[in-house]
Amino acid sequence: MPKIKYTTKELKRPDKFREFLAESLEGLSEHFNKILIGIGVIAVGLLAVCFVSSQQEEKDLLANEQFRKAVQSYNSGEMETSLSQLQTLHEEHPGTEVSVLALYQMGMINYQLGNFEEATKHLELFLDEDPEDGIFRDGANLVIGLSAFKLEKWDKSMEHLLEIDRGSSPYYVQAKRQLSLVYEKTGEPEKAEKIRQETSSISTR
Repeated sequence: MPKIKYTTKELKRPDKFREFLAESLEGLSEHFNKILIGIGVIAVGLLAVCFVSSQQEEKDLLANEQFRKAVQSYNSGEMETSLSQLQTLHEEHPGTEVSVLALYQMGMINYQLGNFEEATKHLELFLDEDPEDGIFRDGANLVIGLSAFKLEKWDKSMEHLLEIDRGSSPYYVQAKRQLSLVYEKTGEPEKAEKIRQETSSISTR
């Protein structure tokens, strides 16, 4: 059987397998590079999320501290200072839960100060945020109803007082009795008397 001889040139030339292997390794290398790039992007994304989350926590802590100081001012009788602090909080931390709560508190303070238009404005903004807590909603509707009554806006007063329709609400009786006064103003004494009879045996909470 004759021997097959290879020239030096032929021995140096890669065969099909070597070509396939080389192409496969090159393809795997590119694929691996893509995986590494993908992992790098994910890692950067996670770091960014963590950074944003950390920043948000710091903002929340700052907002809570501002609210605490505003409440402290209110408890000390410094209502104008409290209003200013709450307004700053609301402007600097829009969209946060404590910012929404600041709207409620501003409405209550303005009502106490006799600023009925301002009280109504802040409490309507509070209700626009669709708060989940029914007691806060009822409190806001009550004070808007009371403010509208002071401003002789009978229809607006009636609209918000009628929103408080849960017997379990701590504001229910007060709202109904105020509603009876609205009916007196609108020339509906029968409705006013009916409410008075219904609530006369119910103690205010």
